[in-house]
Amino acid sequence: MTIEKKSVVTANEGELREENKERDLEKPLKPELVYDYDPERRKLAMEYTRASRIYSLKLLVLSLGVSGLILLSKITVLLNDFIVGNISDDPFIVVGLFFIIGFILLSIVELPFSFYSHVRFSKKYGLSKLNNRQWFFRHLKGEILGFIITLIIFEGFYWILRVVTSTWWVWATILMILFSVILSALVPVLILPRFYKFESLEKTHPELTKELLDLANQAGFKTKNVFNWKLEAVATVGNAALMGLGSTRRIVISDTMLNQYTNDEIKWILAHELAHHVHHDLWKRIVTGTISTFIMFFITNILFLQLSSILGYPSDISSVATLPVIGLSFWMVSEVLINVPSLWLSRRDEKSADGYACKRIPNKMVVQSLFIKMADQNLADINPPWWERLFYLSHPPIEKRIADSLSQIEKNHLRT
Repeated sequence: MTIEKKSVVTANEGELREENKERDLEKPLKPELVYDYDPERRKLAMEYTRASRIYSLKLLVLSLGVSGLILLSKITVLLNDFIVGNISDDPFIVVGLFFIIGFILLSIVELPFSFYSHVRFSKKYGLSKLNNRQWFFRHLKGEILGFIITLIIFEGFYWILRVVTSTWWVWATILMILFSVILSALVPVLILPRFYKFESLEKTHPELTKELLDLANQAGFKTKNVFNWKLEAVATVGNAALMGLGSTRRIVISDTMLNQYTNDEIKWILAHELAHHVHHDLWKRIVTGTISTFIMFFITNILFLQLSSILGYPSDISSVATLPVIGLSFWMVSEVLINVPSLWLSRRDEKSADGYACKRIPNKMVVQSLFIKMADQNLADINPPWWERLFYLSHPPIEKRIADSLSQIEKNHLRT
């Protein structure tokens, strides 16, 4: 009898252990700090980086070739003449139909390239979780939304060209900046929810929510809204941001970060974002954006007559027939005068924001761990070549951010 009882107890204990193991496997692992890069992710990152660079270069050459063909063929002149001669000469109708036809044609041409990019890069390297059908419908939704927003901008721009032709660059700059500010306020409440789900972070992470709000209040960022950005169903990359203006202000942290980063790491990331608020970077960017937009429009106005004459286009800047000439002027000014300085200013602001975060969360292990995780999670090149930094990067490279942040923490420690 005793032996039988022991065997029954032993069997029950075995079952309980198995059940406990299953429960442990079901429980999500608590995020921990990491101390080195994942070799497999680094290998994959370099493969992804090389392949995407080559593809981007090919796409750039192809885009320039197509743009040159449109410019030299004067197809926009033919389209404008067709609409005016066969449909209507009302400026709003001409501009609207011109935009609709052009948008549809460009969307059709770009679709296979966008799909190839999704399959060849985002999907192949595990950055996207969307199947082809899901990708197509999200892409279609984005195209419809882009169509509406761009049509408003397009009609508004050509209305300004018609009404105040002699000083159009001044009014176009003002309205463009106002539109950008309004859009910034509306993005978190009208646009992003069309593509992603957002849930109150307090429901699942009440303690972290309180810590994030305390951090925000200390920085003077007044908001009660902290959201879990449900990104995991769509992608594997991590993201966090401060969004909105006024009543639409909010803190958003993606679930792909909540699942992999410790609370201290997330607080450091938020401190970095809050630094942009503390340093008034948003208003600085509005000012620099206003100046750069004004310069681009002003020089375009000067270049237009010369370029239209050389290329054989009409001299009326308010005619959509001359759009390729305006586009060429925009591109020349943007690439030569604006792009590199703008990226340099952005990298400077990001470095300053890292310094602020290091003061708020002065923990070397946390800083190093979160940058390692970010690099591996997003398949980032931790030390890209100089030309990529100069012409493409809005943030310093990961390796430099780690070195600068650790140095900043050490300096802060010595001062105290």
